[in-house]
Amino acid sequence: MRILYISSKKSWRGVVTWMKRTAIGLQKNGHDVWILTHKNSALAKNSHNKVNIIKENLGPDYNILKILKLVYFVKKNNIDLILTNIEKEIGIGGIAAKICKIPNIRRIGREDDFFRRFKTKINHKYLVSHSIVPCNYVSDKILEGNIWLNKNEFTTIYNGREPFLPGKKALDEVRNRLNISDDKNIIGITTRLHKIKYVNHLIKAFKTISAEYPNWILLITGDGTEKWKLKEMVENLSLQEKVIFNGFTENPMLISSLHDISILTSKLEGFSNSIVEYFAVGNPVVATDVGGVREIIKDGENGFLYPFGNINSLIDKISTLIESVDLRLKFKENALNTLKNNFTESKMIEDVEEFFMSRIK
Repeated sequence: MRILYISSKKSWRGVVTWMKRTAIGLQKNGHDVWILTHKNSALAKNSHNKVNIIKENLGPDYNILKILKLVYFVKKNNIDLILTNIEKEIGIGGIAAKICKIPNIRRIGREDDFFRRFKTKINHKYLVSHSIVPCNYVSDKILEGNIWLNKNEFTTIYNGREPFLPGKKALDEVRNRLNISDDKNIIGITTRLHKIKYVNHLIKAFKTISAEYPNWILLITGDGTEKWKLKEMVENLSLQEKVIFNGFTENPMLISSLHDISILTSKLEGFSNSIVEYFAVGNPVVATDVGGVREIIKDGENGFLYPFGNINSLIDKISTLIESVDLRLKFKENALNTLKNNFTESKMIEDVEEFFMSRIK
């Protein structure tokens, strides 16, 4: 197969991660994959030749020049299939696919990616051949709000990672870089620092936790528009000595391997890459009960769920894990087993490959 992904997002998001990882996996299986992305995107800056990157700005919606340029690229390189995500990409890539008589597959990350407006309906009806969603919750919510759609138009392919258990030397190097002594335990979160992720809830909870458990610190990995507000909040709560901002990382699972407890505080999720990565390193997880999180976390078996916004419940769940090493070990074992049985990267790549093959005539 010869496949073209189109990603116009500048920041590093779940869909971008999915595109990069599936592109690499498909290439390893002998297929040719290109990703067209904004020249200043995080993907363009962090691909390191593992992916065939085309640096191209799409410009306005339905940009005729870009459509014609894509048509030329598709015909020149005998592209079999295009994959898009947001409306701008569908409007340009979908028309190019239509002209070239090849499928345009849409990858939808969350239900709010599917806006209830006329343009969305027209784009989906005429420019999208089929849609991939990361969990059943996303397609169910989209169908719930758009009665003109058919369930057969959506295929669920779960995000996946392989188990990742780095050695002590690698972990010691990261601890030394972050200046975290061996006697400190770590509550960690790896996420974009955007409002919808509500990392401020974790900082509020940690203020209470740190007073009772002084040997525990908070490690926040990620970047985004909320970073400075969160840093100011940490200062106002006098937590500077116990909260570390690690910034963006290209290897989130290595950082997550340091966590003794991993957290997700989001208000809205499709199927969280972070939780899959936490499970891949065998971390006990406390997560908001939102989106498709229940499709991977079974409350009390391989992690804890809590209602979004209930900071007291978040404190209680974290404190329970802090006080019980046995429970942390139970969650660790069950998380790894859950991943190995249902959410490996090899299964994700296999499912994507099989699906793409089925759509090519």
